[in-house]
Amino acid sequence: MNRNSGKNLHIQKTLARHRKKEAVKGESEIIPEVNTNNEVIPSSENDSENNGDEDFSNWQVIENDEDDASSCMDVVEFNVPKVKLEGFQSDVVAFIAIFLTYFQLFFISEYAAEIVMKFANDLVVLLHYEPIFPTKLDTLRNAVGIDYTYKGMFRLVVCPECHTLYQPEEVHCDSKCTFSEFRITCNAPLFKPATIGASKMYANKVSAFNSIKYALTVMFSRPGFESAIEAWRYRTRHNNTMYDIYDGQLWNEFKDRDGNVFTSQARSLLFTLNVDWFQSSKRTVYSVGAVYLTINNLPRSIRYKKENIILVCVIPGPKEPKDTQINNYLQVLVNDLKELYYDDFFTCTAESPNVPVPVRAALFLIACDIPASRKVSGFTSFNATVPCNKCSTAFPARYNTHLQRDFSFGLEDIDAWSLRTNIENRYHAKNWKEATTKRKRADLEQKFGTRFSALHDLEYLDLVRCTAIDPMHGLFLGTAKKMVKIWRTTICDLTHELYLTDADLKEMQKEANDIILPAQYTPINQKIASDFSDLKADEWRTWCLALSPLLLKSRLPVRHKENWAKFVQACHIVCRPCITQNEATIAHKLFHEFVLGVAELYGPEMVTPNMHLHLHLKDSIQDFGPIYAFWLYGFERLNGDIKKMTVNYKTAFEVTYMKKFLSVVHYGDYIRNLPQGIKQNPVMMSSFVYLSPTPSDSLVASSVSTSFDFSLFVSAPLRLNDTFTGAEILPPDTQASARHKVSVNRLTQAHYGYLLAFYRLVYTDRTFASALIPEDHDDLSTMVLPDISVFAEIEILGQTYRSKASRTTRGCYIEVACNPTIPGKEAEMRIGEVQYYFSHQLQMKKTIIPNGRVFAPNAFDEHLFAFVRWYNAPLHPFRGFECLGAAYYHNSFRPSGSDCILPVSRIFTCVAMKQGYPDNHVVFLPLPRKTIGL
Repeated sequence: MNRNSGKNLHIQKTLARHRKKEAVKGESEIIPEVNTNNEVIPSSENDSENNGDEDFSNWQVIENDEDDASSCMDVVEFNVPKVKLEGFQSDVVAFIAIFLTYFQLFFISEYAAEIVMKFANDLVVLLHYEPIFPTKLDTLRNAVGIDYTYKGMFRLVVCPECHTLYQPEEVHCDSKCTFSEFRITCNAPLFKPATIGASKMYANKVSAFNSIKYALTVMFSRPGFESAIEAWRYRTRHNNTMYDIYDGQLWNEFKDRDGNVFTSQARSLLFTLNVDWFQSSKRTVYSVGAVYLTINNLPRSIRYKKENIILVCVIPGPKEPKDTQINNYLQVLVNDLKELYYDDFFTCTAESPNVPVPVRAALFLIACDIPASRKVSGFTSFNATVPCNKCSTAFPARYNTHLQRDFSFGLEDIDAWSLRTNIENRYHAKNWKEATTKRKRADLEQKFGTRFSALHDLEYLDLVRCTAIDPMHGLFLGTAKKMVKIWRTTICDLTHELYLTDADLKEMQKEANDIILPAQYTPINQKIASDFSDLKADEWRTWCLALSPLLLKSRLPVRHKENWAKFVQACHIVCRPCITQNEATIAHKLFHEFVLGVAELYGPEMVTPNMHLHLHLKDSIQDFGPIYAFWLYGFERLNGDIKKMTVNYKTAFEVTYMKKFLSVVHYGDYIRNLPQGIKQNPVMMSSFVYLSPTPSDSLVASSVSTSFDFSLFVSAPLRLNDTFTGAEILPPDTQASARHKVSVNRLTQAHYGYLLAFYRLVYTDRTFASALIPEDHDDLSTMVLPDISVFAEIEILGQTYRSKASRTTRGCYIEVACNPTIPGKEAEMRIGEVQYYFSHQLQMKKTIIPNGRVFAPNAFDEHLFAFVRWYNAPLHPFRGFECLGAAYYHNSFRPSGSDCILPVSRIFTCVAMKQGYPDNHVVFLPLPRKTIGL
């Protein structure tokens, strides 16, 4: 049997059987548990949360239904389920049980929770009452209905050898894998005894899946979710500038089955798929896989929040599936995606709680690291003759090697590269799938670099175009790391020593420790001196963007330094929160010049596959917008969150990972669906906030301000002709951070004078009176009070900016664009040190409007400012930093004035600083700021 034509046959046939059963049910029936392409297997009350073991010994084989699954395409309606509480004496006892259940999930071990339960029982017995809690935590979880959070979860038995999937009811304790390929049957046993000689049998491997439809039903039940997925339609558009994935070319080119733009209809979701593996334990080598979907329609501020990401599958270890074995897991996902794209899926929502409304979805983007993306999208390794997943360039083998490719080939004329096409890709995948021997498949892989993927079953998906280039691993974990290795292993022709010696590393470490980095740029403590050992992606990013321009200046030969500077400059451009078409072209040119320089300076064998892929990064940016739309930091953090969950590593502990993850991320959904007796009690509801801030009914609405415009805000610092008053609409996270750790204070007389002068400068149609000079006040003037609310730091789109009032000076340096001193020239970029942040309430008491009437508003306008001291220009020019993007300043401040009052919306970016230069000079390096959600 051909693997790809016959795989998941059991799943496809079971799908038809379940759909036939659903077809006879009444349309008004509420579906308590979801059946997708695979049956949802509810956990029994005795299913242990803490061991993940599953007893399959009593399951019977069910004969397969030969009906074709594709003939049963029914309209499926999902209703929002409710949390069921069972066996509690009162709402108060139920509330305590719920609080304890989630307190354990967030903070303490299961053993500790059971001690608390025993103590509570002993306490009420001493008070002459009946025990209020069971003795086991699992029983308590069942009683509080925590299974609401994972009702969409189901399990499939996995062959330990070939990763073929089986429905649990289709196998029994003696079953062996029946998968056959090229007339060879797997025959691996699917079950094993619990212990040697025991009669109880367990599945060798079990994979946990989560129904996409159920997850969407839960999400749409959240207040504000529907408006959040439609907010992108109302953004401000700027010609030729891309701020998010919606500004990429593909968003408006992606079509539905009728040939219309897919997102033209409401509730049309476009997913990003990520597949990644992580080590489940430091003690053993055991690789667990996770399959995620993110919803690109959501604003960037909440797109990567855990509660908005669908964990589709947890792939069992201990090793990753080989090559096409990943298709077994992807096929389950594909079956759901087909229905969401081609069929009619209806669900109740918070805006339409009684009448189901249509929801549709499609896979839009595959964002994985390079090895995973090649498995998932059906591309082969870099040793194929056509190794690139973007172009069909045939790279010759390197001299004296049979497999390693020469990626310097064709660098001089990259415009001559022939790009892969969807038609060509599907043609080669079809031929691979129909090949009748392993040898034929291997020859096709070697020649064309393509194999069949389950994602090819999604006919609307262009796997060439929709598989993005991974910038996180490619730029930082790839090329930045490779260049350090070259410098540490290659002899310089000028010095006859290594480009970077051991002594250099020690000196660089000392200098790095003196560089003041912005917040969220991870310091590299002692790792440079230890030969850059064990640097993570964030640390390589810090090295590349912030440290290397300053530390390599006097250590590399000029040509080598200038070549590296091109790579750094290109990274600075593509790492910005927005990018223009022209900037993408400039970055592409810099990457090209850098790779040519690597081939010339170090030899063509030093040109890596990652460097080749840099030259295709421009295509992904044009299709999907800034790299924040498709880089992997958000998914890497999710892997870390799953890893932190405690399991005992017994059989099928991957199922426990899934359960615990879903229980945590759907905490807010669970609280919102509690019975009215608890929801209407303000004391109980306020207590749940102690565990997590998510349970409020405005979970999504609070994260998305309908009046906030992301693209308008990001472009604000460079709109020099606009007037900024400090009362601009700010991101939700900025507004929240401005209320954190606030102290009420009064401006000094000098600073108060600067604020008064600022208001008079920006509000030219109003008059202001000083509170310090009462005689200046009249009925038409606005009194400016000296009282302010001071705070030490502020968060803007995820980037933390600190001040001198903070406990640490990391992050108190900023860059701001100002009008040029010479008209017609480019904006003058100024570096300043923030002394403190403050908000000021200003009430425009009386204003004359055009008809001569007096308008008297009732509300105060809140203005948000930074008080900034600006650095002086250098006493003399200092050459050597221009190509590295750094700026040279004298370590002193300009005289203070009204320009020290800076509206926070004018902050352009964060800055690193290094002292110790001649004549009391300092060097500043502006860095790309973080963008929220990534």
